[in-house]
Amino acid sequence: MSTPALPAWAEDLRARYLAGEAVQFLLHGNVRDLVPWEGQDVPLATFLEEALLKPAKDIVLRYDISEGLAFATPAMRDKARTAGEVRQALTGEPPLVEGTREARRVLPQLEAFLTLPGQRCGLVIDYVETIVPAAEPSHMSAEDRAALVTLERWAHEPRMLHSHNIILLVAEHLGSVNPRVVRNAQVIPIEIPLPDGADRLAFLERALHRHGVAAGAPMAQLARLSSGLRRIQLEGIVRWAKGRKTQLDLAMLARKRKEIIEHECQGLVELIEPSHGLDAVGGQEAVKERLGRIARAIHEGRHREVPMGIFLVGPMGTGKTWLAEGFARDSGLTCLALKNFRDRWVGSTEANLEKILGMIRGLGSVLVLVDEVDRALGGEDGDSGVSSRVFARLKTFMSDTSQRGKVLWMVMSNRPDKLDIDLKRPGRFDEKIPFFLPWQEEERMRILQAQLGKHHLQAADDWDAAALARGTEGFSAAEIEALLLLAARLADDAGSGGQPLAMASMAEALGEFVPNRNTAMIRFMELLAVYESSSRRYLPPRYAAMSAEDVQAGLTGLKRELRL
Repeated sequence: MSTPALPAWAEDLRARYLAGEAVQFLLHGNVRDLVPWEGQDVPLATFLEEALLKPAKDIVLRYDISEGLAFATPAMRDKARTAGEVRQALTGEPPLVEGTREARRVLPQLEAFLTLPGQRCGLVIDYVETIVPAAEPSHMSAEDRAALVTLERWAHEPRMLHSHNIILLVAEHLGSVNPRVVRNAQVIPIEIPLPDGADRLAFLERALHRHGVAAGAPMAQLARLSSGLRRIQLEGIVRWAKGRKTQLDLAMLARKRKEIIEHECQGLVELIEPSHGLDAVGGQEAVKERLGRIARAIHEGRHREVPMGIFLVGPMGTGKTWLAEGFARDSGLTCLALKNFRDRWVGSTEANLEKILGMIRGLGSVLVLVDEVDRALGGEDGDSGVSSRVFARLKTFMSDTSQRGKVLWMVMSNRPDKLDIDLKRPGRFDEKIPFFLPWQEEERMRILQAQLGKHHLQAADDWDAAALARGTEGFSAAEIEALLLLAARLADDAGSGGQPLAMASMAEALGEFVPNRNTAMIRFMELLAVYESSSRRYLPPRYAAMSAEDVQAGLTGLKRELRL
């Protein structure tokens, strides 16, 4: 009878153990999911015992601080008790006691047992972050420090290394485990990934059949839309459909997926479902043309033509977010907005980041939006090295070329000068697109038209777009939008709400509206956009002819004026 194939991560673990690389492995990532095994879907703990440890080891133990020490079978418990009694007779040390919870008692007993000559044991320590939490040793309790030293010693102890034992530490996030364990060269991390498209397709077929739920769309589409979800979450969705006696369709799956992902990441991310494409963006013709080509390359699988990242830079209110969402819709990528993931608790920031990056990898084809990236990623000092570690991890992830065409970062900023220059280099952001106030009347006319469509407003017969464009000189796209909404509100107040928007309301709004008067700061931000631009074709005529020296001189002078 052939042995069932193991998942790739399990094959990797087994091969590295048999090669003698280490006896201690740290499993992380998708460790709270179901694992397919012999036609069933079982918890990870069951899979580790049944598929990896029992076939090769005489005794299999598991431990966490909630359930305490336990044996996989009664026969194994009896065998361990016999060996322990022999050792107690020889040395006076007590045998292993099943059910013991305190790490300060369990770990020394385990060490004494695992170092018995001839032992062939498999040990699973789950929720290892509760035993060796991410903290400086000086901030740890005496019990936690003792546990940390014990695990470190096990990784290097010759009696352990030359034994036939294997120790599997399990934690969802590496950032929550003490760095001295994570970075130990003799502790090998093994990441368990989220299920890929083929895995999800196979699981959905099994789950729908098992629960008698019909598929309301082609299975391939359901599997593709379920990216980022675990098997256990898909099981919950199928059960939800069964309980309501309905089929599993795309709309239901999309709604539940959004709820699950946002809840899973605890508000760290938001799934965006844009309602508009690039055709709803007023102006920016050269930029829209370039982004349209990138979107087509994504659809056609020409990943080599897709940049690793796109940096949108320019003053506030120039339409960066609106354009980014339009591109998200046209590209067909899952759009994930990154929120503030920093936390005050030790290890939480790193754990939050790993959770987000794991989700990004699991989504498969994703556009990651980061607004105000200078605030999200700008600081690196004053927090005991947390920001520098987070920043280094992010830069490594963002420059992974194997993700080209699959994970596309699109970040926005009006102060790119606050960011590390290494973050902005090609290879992380191949395309840097500048944004400017719409100085040309024709561009402001296009923005007015786009904003009418965005807010479902109609223009009256007396609408004079050219006059409005002249009257909004110096306005940003956001200010033009605010002006239009003010005019609609004034029309409502005058009793003409619901009717086409007349020029009289627009004229009243122009007389009342006060645009941004900080022209020096806007000029500074525009020059920063010029400085960062990756192509001259994105620059308006007034900036395209400027030399690098002129731009630098302008920035230096404005810095002095603004006292930056």
